[in-house]
Amino acid sequence: MKLVGLTGGIASGKSTVAKILKQLGAAIVDADQLSREVVAPGQDGWNEITATFGREVLQADQTLDRQKLRTMIFNNPDARKQLEAIIHPRVRALAEQRIREHGAAGFELIVYEVPLLFEGKIHEWLRPVILVACDVEIQRQRLQQRDAIDAAAAQKIIDAQMSLAEKRRLADYVIENDSSLADLEAQVRAVVAKIKAT
Repeated sequence: MKLVGLTGGIASGKSTVAKILKQLGAAIVDADQLSREVVAPGQDGWNEITATFGREVLQADQTLDRQKLRTMIFNNPDARKQLEAIIHPRVRALAEQRIREHGAAGFELIVYEVPLLFEGKIHEWLRPVILVACDVEIQRQRLQQRDAIDAAAAQKIIDAQMSLAEKRRLADYVIENDSSLADLEAQVRAVVAKIKAT
């Protein structure tokens, strides 16, 4: 069994690469999905977030208003640290459980997909890491289309993340997502072949 990290800047095509990896027989453990699970209504994470940030961060159906929470922590480093201290350890514990389950099920390749993998220092215990990258102009256009925002707002979100140059330096494999889907699939296949050969 091989465990691999997968990351990429926002709107770089990481989810598309994860789908291709799944088609190639990999098990995918998605940190975003796990972060939703650990803060579902009634879970310990949900209880701690509502105790810390108040019930105004809840929607009518009692699920977290993720947009409101994001806005709350965007310019408040202390609030961000509080939220991360609640969510990150729970996500990691659940990820480790899922990875063990996939390993026991006989998957040869398990991919842990994490948007902020380098920022969370996950690369310090998980190697190799695949980075999905694209030209910043393409990234900004995709983000504008995806979130229906203007160029300035998209650039602000991109600037808030670790630079692509730094991510490239830290990654073991870089997949460039500037071209066609066929080109992307060919790159993913090549990287999987290299990982399996090591």
